[in-house]
Amino acid sequence: MTAGVVVAESVAHGAGVVLPPEGAGPAQAWFDHRARLGRGYKYLPPACQYLLAAARTALEDSGREADPHAPATAPELRGAVVGTNSAVAALHAAIDETVRREGASALSPMSVPYFAVNLVAGRLSTEHLLKGFNLTVTSPRVAGVEALHLAALELAAGRAAVTLAGAAEAPDPRAGDAEPEAGAALFVLRPGGGPVPAGGAVLRTVLRFVPPPALAAAEGRRRARDSVRQALDALRAGGPAPDEVELLADPSPVGDAVADALRSWCADRAPVSTRWSGARAGALAPVVRLAARPLPAPAGCRLVVTASRAGNVALATAHTPEHTD
Repeated sequence: MTAGVVVAESVAHGAGVVLPPEGAGPAQAWFDHRARLGRGYKYLPPACQYLLAAARTALEDSGREADPHAPATAPELRGAVVGTNSAVAALHAAIDETVRREGASALSPMSVPYFAVNLVAGRLSTEHLLKGFNLTVTSPRVAGVEALHLAALELAAGRAAVTLAGAAEAPDPRAGDAEPEAGAALFVLRPGGGPVPAGGAVLRTVLRFVPPPALAAAEGRRRARDSVRQALDALRAGGPAPDEVELLADPSPVGDAVADALRSWCADRAPVSTRWSGARAGALAPVVRLAARPLPAPAGCRLVVTASRAGNVALATAHTPEHTD
Protein backbone atom coordinates (compact mmCIF):
# COMPACT_ATOMS: atom_id res chain seq x y z
CA MET A 1 0.00 0.00 0.00
CA THR A 2 1.26 3.51 -0.78
CA ALA A 3 2.28 5.29 2.43
CA GLY A 4 -0.07 8.03 3.57
CA VAL A 5 -2.93 7.00 1.27
CA VAL A 6 -6.09 5.72 2.96
CA VAL A 7 -8.07 3.32 0.80
CA ALA A 8 -11.56 2.50 2.05
CA GLU A 9 -13.33 -0.62 0.79
CA SER A 10 -16.91 -1.79 1.09
CA VAL A 11 -19.27 -4.23 -0.61
CA ALA A 12 -22.35 -2.83 -2.33
CA HIS A 13 -25.28 -5.18 -1.78
CA GLY A 14 -27.78 -2.99 -3.60
CA ALA A 15 -28.03 0.33 -5.42
CA GLY A 16 -30.80 2.78 -6.22
CA VAL A 17 -30.63 5.67 -8.68
CA VAL A 18 -33.33 8.30 -9.21
CA LEU A 19 -32.70 10.68 -12.11
CA PRO A 20 -34.80 12.85 -14.42
CA PRO A 21 -35.41 11.34 -17.84
CA GLU A 22 -32.81 12.22 -20.44
CA GLY A 23 -33.55 15.57 -22.02
CA ALA A 24 -35.79 16.80 -19.20
CA GLY A 25 -35.60 20.58 -18.75
CA PRO A 26 -34.97 22.28 -15.38
CA ALA A 27 -38.61 23.31 -15.04
CA GLN A 28 -40.07 19.96 -16.11
CA ALA A 29 -41.98 18.04 -13.44
CA TRP A 30 -40.52 14.56 -13.67
CA PHE A 31 -40.86 13.13 -10.15
CA ASP A 32 -44.25 12.10 -8.72
CA HIS A 33 -43.72 11.79 -4.98
CA ARG A 34 -47.10 10.14 -4.43
CA ALA A 35 -46.43 7.45 -7.02
CA ARG A 36 -42.90 6.79 -5.75
CA LEU A 37 -43.39 7.27 -2.00
CA GLY A 38 -47.09 7.42 -1.16
CA ARG A 39 -48.83 9.92 1.10
CA GLY A 40 -47.08 12.05 3.71
CA TYR A 41 -44.10 13.25 1.67
CA LYS A 42 -45.52 16.32 -0.05
CA TYR A 43 -43.69 18.96 1.97
CA LEU A 44 -40.25 17.38 1.90
CA PRO A 45 -37.60 19.14 -0.21
CA PRO A 46 -37.31 17.48 -3.65
CA ALA A 47 -33.79 16.18 -2.92
CA CYS A 48 -35.12 14.45 0.18
CA GLN A 49 -37.90 12.83 -1.87
CA TYR A 50 -35.33 11.62 -4.42
CA LEU A 51 -33.16 10.21 -1.64
CA LEU A 52 -36.01 8.28 -0.04
CA ALA A 53 -37.04 6.85 -3.40
CA ALA A 54 -33.44 5.82 -4.14
CA ALA A 55 -33.24 4.17 -0.72
CA ARG A 56 -36.32 2.07 -1.39
CA THR A 57 -34.90 0.93 -4.72
CA ALA A 58 -31.51 0.15 -3.16
CA LEU A 59 -33.06 -1.88 -0.35
CA GLU A 60 -35.22 -3.82 -2.77
CA ASP A 61 -32.16 -4.42 -4.95
CA SER A 62 -30.29 -5.76 -1.93
CA GLY A 63 -32.99 -8.37 -1.42
CA ARG A 64 -34.25 -6.85 1.81
CA GLU A 65 -37.75 -5.62 2.45
CA ALA A 66 -38.03 -1.83 2.49
CA ASP A 67 -40.28 -2.11 5.57
CA PRO A 68 -38.37 -0.29 8.35
CA HIS A 69 -40.09 -2.44 10.98
CA ALA A 70 -38.77 -5.71 9.53
CA PRO A 71 -35.03 -5.04 9.18
CA ALA A 72 -32.41 -7.73 8.74
CA THR A 73 -29.94 -5.83 10.97
CA ALA A 74 -30.49 -4.21 14.36
CA PRO A 75 -31.17 -0.44 14.10
CA GLU A 76 -28.11 0.33 16.26
CA LEU A 77 -25.91 -1.33 13.64
CA ARG A 78 -27.26 0.64 10.69
CA GLY A 79 -25.99 4.05 9.58
CA ALA A 80 -26.34 6.67 6.86
CA VAL A 81 -23.85 8.94 5.10
CA VAL A 82 -25.12 11.36 2.45
CA GLY A 83 -23.16 13.79 0.32
CA THR A 84 -24.64 16.90 -1.22
CA ASN A 85 -23.76 20.35 -2.50
CA SER A 86 -27.19 21.75 -3.34
CA ALA A 87 -29.91 19.57 -1.79
CA VAL A 88 -31.54 22.56 -0.07
CA ALA A 89 -30.05 25.44 -2.07
CA ALA A 90 -33.42 26.29 -3.64
CA LEU A 91 -35.07 26.22 -0.21
CA HIS A 92 -32.41 28.59 1.16
CA ALA A 93 -33.02 30.95 -1.74
CA ALA A 94 -36.80 30.80 -1.17
CA ILE A 95 -36.38 31.48 2.56
CA ASP A 96 -34.15 34.47 1.85
CA GLU A 97 -36.65 35.89 -0.64
CA THR A 98 -39.64 35.36 1.66
CA VAL A 99 -37.93 37.00 4.63
CA ARG A 100 -36.81 39.92 2.49
CA ARG A 101 -40.25 40.55 0.98
CA GLU A 102 -42.71 39.48 3.69
CA GLY A 103 -40.79 38.84 6.90
CA ALA A 104 -39.99 35.67 8.84
CA SER A 105 -43.62 35.22 9.93
CA ALA A 106 -44.53 34.26 6.36
CA LEU A 107 -42.25 31.22 6.35
CA SER A 108 -43.91 27.80 6.19
CA PRO A 109 -43.36 25.68 9.32
CA MET A 110 -43.49 22.60 7.09
CA SER A 111 -40.40 23.49 5.07
CA VAL A 112 -38.31 25.77 7.32
CA PRO A 113 -36.76 22.92 9.37
CA TYR A 114 -34.96 21.78 6.23
CA PHE A 115 -32.83 24.93 6.21
CA ALA A 116 -30.41 22.54 7.97
CA VAL A 117 -29.06 20.33 5.20
CA ASN A 118 -28.38 17.42 7.57
CA LEU A 119 -32.14 16.95 8.02
CA VAL A 120 -32.31 15.50 4.50
CA ALA A 121 -30.23 12.51 5.62
CA GLY A 122 -31.97 12.68 8.98
CA ARG A 123 -35.29 11.87 7.32
CA LEU A 124 -33.62 8.85 5.70
CA SER A 125 -32.61 7.60 9.14
CA THR A 126 -36.10 8.15 10.50
CA GLU A 127 -37.63 6.31 7.57
CA HIS A 128 -35.45 3.20 7.96
CA LEU A 129 -34.50 3.27 11.65
CA LEU A 130 -30.81 3.91 11.07
CA LYS A 131 -29.68 4.48 14.65
CA GLY A 132 -25.96 3.79 14.41
CA PHE A 133 -24.88 7.14 12.98
CA ASN A 134 -25.98 9.78 10.49
CA LEU A 135 -23.50 11.97 8.61
CA THR A 136 -23.89 14.65 5.95
CA VAL A 137 -20.88 15.83 3.95
CA THR A 138 -20.78 18.83 1.62
CA SER A 139 -17.27 19.03 0.12
CA PRO A 140 -17.49 20.65 -3.34
CA ARG A 141 -18.04 18.15 -6.14
CA VAL A 142 -16.65 15.13 -4.24
CA ALA A 143 -19.21 14.91 -1.41
CA GLY A 144 -20.92 11.84 -2.87
CA VAL A 145 -17.72 9.81 -3.13
CA GLU A 146 -16.65 11.16 0.26
CA ALA A 147 -19.88 9.73 1.69
CA LEU A 148 -18.98 6.29 0.31
CA HIS A 149 -15.46 6.65 1.72
CA LEU A 150 -16.62 7.61 5.23
CA ALA A 151 -19.26 4.87 5.23
CA ALA A 152 -16.61 2.26 4.39
CA LEU A 153 -14.35 3.52 7.18
CA GLU A 154 -17.22 3.35 9.68
CA LEU A 155 -18.06 -0.19 8.57
CA ALA A 156 -14.42 -1.26 8.84
CA ALA A 157 -14.24 0.17 12.36
CA GLY A 158 -17.24 -1.94 13.41
CA ARG A 159 -19.52 1.03 14.05
CA ALA A 160 -22.17 -0.47 11.79
CA ALA A 161 -22.98 -3.68 9.94
CA VAL A 162 -24.80 -1.97 7.08
CA THR A 163 -24.86 1.62 5.85
CA LEU A 164 -26.87 3.53 3.28
CA ALA A 165 -24.50 5.92 1.53
CA GLY A 166 -24.53 8.10 -1.57
CA ALA A 167 -25.61 11.52 -2.79
CA ALA A 168 -28.73 13.61 -3.37
CA GLU A 169 -29.07 16.91 -5.21
CA ALA A 170 -31.64 19.42 -6.42
CA PRO A 171 -30.95 22.30 -8.84
CA ASP A 172 -29.17 25.26 -7.29
CA PRO A 173 -30.84 28.50 -8.51
CA ARG A 174 -27.61 30.41 -7.84
CA ALA A 175 -25.25 28.05 -9.66
CA GLY A 176 -24.60 30.41 -12.54
CA ASP A 177 -23.28 28.59 -15.61
CA ALA A 178 -22.70 25.31 -13.77
CA GLU A 179 -24.86 22.41 -14.92
CA PRO A 180 -27.57 21.74 -12.28
CA GLU A 181 -28.01 18.25 -10.88
CA ALA A 182 -31.21 16.62 -9.65
CA GLY A 183 -31.78 13.15 -8.27
CA ALA A 184 -30.15 10.69 -5.90
CA ALA A 185 -27.91 7.64 -5.97
CA LEU A 186 -27.61 5.40 -2.94
CA PHE A 187 -25.82 2.17 -2.09
CA VAL A 188 -26.53 -0.43 0.58
CA LEU A 189 -23.01 -1.06 1.88
CA ARG A 190 -21.52 -3.78 4.06
CA PRO A 191 -17.93 -4.20 5.26
CA GLY A 192 -15.28 -4.93 2.67
CA GLY A 193 -13.83 -8.38 2.34
CA GLY A 194 -17.19 -10.13 2.52
CA PRO A 195 -19.15 -12.00 -0.15
CA VAL A 196 -20.35 -9.99 -3.13
CA PRO A 197 -23.95 -10.78 -4.14
CA ALA A 198 -25.05 -11.16 -7.73
CA GLY A 199 -25.38 -7.67 -9.16
CA GLY A 200 -23.30 -6.20 -6.34
CA ALA A 201 -19.84 -4.69 -6.48
CA VAL A 202 -16.72 -3.92 -4.49
CA LEU A 203 -16.25 -0.17 -3.99
CA ARG A 204 -12.81 1.28 -3.18
CA THR A 205 -12.24 4.99 -2.57
CA VAL A 206 -9.40 7.45 -1.91
CA LEU A 207 -9.64 11.16 -1.05
CA ARG A 208 -6.92 13.73 -1.76
CA PHE A 209 -6.54 17.50 -1.64
CA VAL A 210 -4.60 19.67 -4.10
CA PRO A 211 -4.10 23.26 -2.83
CA PRO A 212 -4.98 25.48 -5.82
CA PRO A 213 -2.37 28.19 -5.01
CA ALA A 214 0.38 25.55 -5.11
CA LEU A 215 -0.32 24.92 -8.80
CA ALA A 216 1.14 28.31 -9.72
CA ALA A 217 4.66 26.86 -9.30
CA ALA A 218 6.25 23.93 -11.14
CA GLU A 219 7.07 22.17 -7.85
CA GLY A 220 3.44 22.42 -6.74
CA ARG A 221 2.23 20.93 -10.00
CA ARG A 222 4.72 18.07 -9.66
CA ARG A 223 3.53 17.34 -6.13
CA ALA A 224 -0.09 17.40 -7.26
CA ARG A 225 0.63 14.86 -10.01
CA ASP A 226 2.54 12.67 -7.56
CA SER A 227 -0.35 12.79 -5.07
CA VAL A 228 -2.86 11.68 -7.69
CA ARG A 229 -0.55 8.93 -8.98
CA GLN A 230 -0.01 7.64 -5.42
CA ALA A 231 -3.76 7.43 -4.95
CA LEU A 232 -4.16 5.57 -8.24
CA ASP A 233 -1.37 3.16 -7.32
CA ALA A 234 -3.01 2.49 -3.95
CA LEU A 235 -6.35 1.71 -5.58
CA ARG A 236 -4.67 -0.57 -8.10
CA ALA A 237 -2.70 -2.43 -5.40
CA GLY A 238 -5.83 -3.95 -3.89
CA GLY A 239 -7.96 -4.54 -6.98
CA PRO A 240 -8.00 -5.18 -10.70
CA ALA A 241 -6.70 -2.75 -13.30
CA PRO A 242 -9.44 -0.44 -14.60
CA ASP A 243 -11.13 -1.29 -17.88
CA GLU A 244 -13.10 1.97 -17.96
CA VAL A 245 -11.81 5.32 -16.70
CA GLU A 246 -14.04 8.37 -16.33
CA LEU A 247 -12.92 11.86 -15.31
CA LEU A 248 -15.38 14.40 -13.90
CA ALA A 249 -13.58 17.67 -13.25
CA ASP A 250 -14.26 21.38 -13.17
CA PRO A 251 -12.43 23.41 -15.82
CA SER A 252 -9.72 24.70 -13.50
CA PRO A 253 -6.01 24.37 -12.70
CA VAL A 254 -6.89 21.58 -10.27
CA GLY A 255 -8.90 19.75 -12.90
CA ASP A 256 -6.07 20.15 -15.40
CA ALA A 257 -3.47 18.80 -12.96
CA VAL A 258 -5.62 15.78 -12.12
CA ALA A 259 -6.34 15.14 -15.80
CA ASP A 260 -2.63 15.23 -16.65
CA ALA A 261 -1.76 12.77 -13.89
CA LEU A 262 -4.65 10.47 -14.76
CA ARG A 263 -3.90 10.34 -18.48
CA SER A 264 -0.23 9.66 -17.79
CA TRP A 265 -1.06 6.84 -15.37
CA CYS A 266 -3.62 5.35 -17.77
CA ALA A 267 -1.42 5.58 -20.87
CA ASP A 268 -0.87 1.81 -21.04
CA ARG A 269 -4.07 0.78 -19.29
CA ALA A 270 -7.34 2.28 -20.55
CA PRO A 271 -8.53 5.44 -22.34
CA VAL A 272 -9.86 8.28 -20.19
CA SER A 273 -13.42 9.43 -20.90
CA THR A 274 -14.22 13.06 -20.11
CA ARG A 275 -17.83 13.21 -21.27
CA TRP A 276 -18.97 13.81 -17.69
CA SER A 277 -16.58 16.71 -17.09
CA GLY A 278 -17.47 20.39 -17.02
CA ALA A 279 -18.77 22.74 -14.34
CA ARG A 280 -21.51 21.02 -12.35
CA ALA A 281 -23.49 22.28 -9.38
CA GLY A 282 -23.49 19.11 -7.33
CA ALA A 283 -21.76 15.93 -6.21
CA LEU A 284 -24.18 13.41 -7.70
CA ALA A 285 -22.63 12.41 -11.04
CA PRO A 286 -19.64 10.40 -9.69
CA VAL A 287 -21.91 8.23 -7.53
CA VAL A 288 -24.28 7.69 -10.46
CA ARG A 289 -21.33 6.52 -12.58
CA LEU A 290 -20.19 4.09 -9.86
CA ALA A 291 -23.71 2.69 -9.63
CA ALA A 292 -24.12 2.33 -13.39
CA ARG A 293 -24.49 -1.23 -14.63
CA PRO A 294 -23.27 -3.31 -16.22
CA LEU A 295 -19.69 -3.05 -15.06
CA PRO A 296 -17.00 -4.11 -17.52
CA ALA A 297 -17.02 -7.90 -17.83
CA PRO A 298 -15.75 -10.35 -16.89
CA ALA A 299 -14.61 -9.19 -13.46
CA GLY A 300 -14.03 -5.72 -14.89
CA CYS A 301 -13.37 -2.47 -13.09
CA ARG A 302 -14.64 1.09 -13.57
CA LEU A 303 -12.49 3.94 -12.24
CA VAL A 304 -14.16 7.30 -11.57
CA VAL A 305 -12.06 10.34 -10.70
CA THR A 306 -13.58 13.68 -9.76
CA ALA A 307 -11.97 17.01 -8.89
CA SER A 308 -13.20 20.48 -7.95
CA ARG A 309 -11.58 23.84 -8.51
CA ALA A 310 -11.46 24.19 -4.73
CA GLY A 311 -8.87 21.40 -4.58
CA ASN A 312 -10.99 18.42 -3.54
CA VAL A 313 -10.13 15.21 -5.39
CA ALA A 314 -11.83 11.82 -5.04
CA LEU A 315 -10.96 8.55 -6.76
CA ALA A 316 -13.16 5.47 -6.70
CA THR A 317 -13.39 2.06 -8.32
CA ALA A 318 -16.29 -0.33 -8.71
CA HIS A 319 -15.64 -3.93 -9.72
CA THR A 320 -17.27 -7.33 -9.54
CA PRO A 321 -15.09 -10.30 -8.59
CA GLU A 322 -15.17 -13.34 -10.86
CA HIS A 323 -16.85 -15.42 -8.18
CA THR A 324 -19.87 -13.87 -6.45
CA ASP A 325 -22.21 -15.18 -3.80
